[in-house]
Amino acid sequence: MQLQQILFFKELGFSLKQIQKVLGRSDFDQLAALYSHRKSLSQEGEKIGQLLKTIDKTIQHLQGKKAMNDNEIFDGFNISLVTKAKGDESYFAAEALVLKSVKNPTVEKREKAFYDNLVKAAHAIFKDLVLCMDKGQDSHSEEVQQIIKKHHAFTEQIHQATQEVYKAMAQLYREHPAYRQQLDPFHPQLAEFMAQAMAIFAERQLA
Repeated sequence: MQLQQILFFKELGFSLKQIQKVLGRSDFDQLAALYSHRKSLSQEGEKIGQLLKTIDKTIQHLQGKKAMNDNEIFDGFNISLVTKAKGDESYFAAEALVLKSVKNPTVEKREKAFYDNLVKAAHAIFKDLVLCMDKGQDSHSEEVQQIIKKHHAFTEQIHQATQEVYKAMAQLYREHPAYRQQLDPFHPQLAEFMAQAMAIFAERQLA
């Protein structure tokens, strides 16, 4: 059973070191983890199934066999992102605020190692949050908020992460395709979970 758990976590993008840390915890609940795995895979399976249907309908549409309506064209896609793409993106103001908050934007380009370390640190935070999700913790729990505190400190390396800026960043994680692409490979619900946790942290700690 332990090998199966290792393979499940590998499929979800965890490193062997992270997996060892999870499985070695005294409070690790194998049954709860399996339910979490099943939920994630089921959601992905439903999404893939709907996308396959959309592909088949699109093929028939292009072949002139059966026309698609506007709703069918976007079946299976994240409708909030589709809506943003079709109209004025509501996250433009948030994006502008976050970009404006960058410290020393004209500073000389840093070494590649600096950015590599940033990526590693960010990925570690994302994986820690997924572990909390697997344990069924809420975004306002103490453990989650401690991880978000680390994320805020991490963010402060690049940005003036005031309450307003951090809330704007939370909005970007929730709505901006480029930001979501960072999180979706770790867990399909991570973007929403992290955005909620960041907003809570901003209200409690950055007021």
